[in-house]
Amino acid sequence: MKKLLVIATVVLLPLALAAQTKHVKLTNDGAFASVSTSNPTSNFELEVSRALSTGTNTSTNLFFISSSFNADLTVLTIIEIVGPIPNSAFTGDNTKNLALNLDPSTLDPTVTTVESCTLDFSQPVPSFVCGALPAGTIQLNFQENDFQLDHLVRTETSTVGPVSVTSHQRSDSGSANVTGTIFGTSVSSPGGNVGVNHLSSIEFTRQ
Repeated sequence: MKKLLVIATVVLLPLALAAQTKHVKLTNDGAFASVSTSNPTSNFELEVSRALSTGTNTSTNLFFISSSFNADLTVLTIIEIVGPIPNSAFTGDNTKNLALNLDPSTLDPTVTTVESCTLDFSQPVPSFVCGALPAGTIQLNFQENDFQLDHLVRTETSTVGPVSVTSHQRSDSGSANVTGTIFGTSVSSPGGNVGVNHLSSIEFTRQ
């Protein structure tokens, strides 16, 4: 499990889950696109995917978590968007070219976890404050480049304190070039992925 996901689990999930909610599961089945980047002071992980269809109803899930420190490394900001998004936000005729165009301010926070939290380490007792997301949109274009093709079948479980995260991933994918912006910050990477999920899932459970 990636370090970023563990951080998000420990810090954000207990806040995102209501008092009587102990289990959240996202099941993805269909086209997906993903990208992640990392540097010494910031990183993010994003995957958007068609979800498991029920009858004629199709839905789309987004898993996005980012973390970044300010210039003097005293304030950590974590942004989380996890859950359903409008189908129209994720487009593409096939996995060769996919696009995500999302205005997170339009999401229903009672359905999708949408939160920005800061940890201020400059105080004698570090402060922890959560609120609305920063202004802006997520606009990313994914173009398959065929540098690498993968067939992945993997199960991972990570437990930190009372929270467990289990990821069941079964997918066929290829590498992709990714360009666009996330909340106004430019993104350009040849290390993205596009492909098809086959009943992949990620589950959050709080004891």
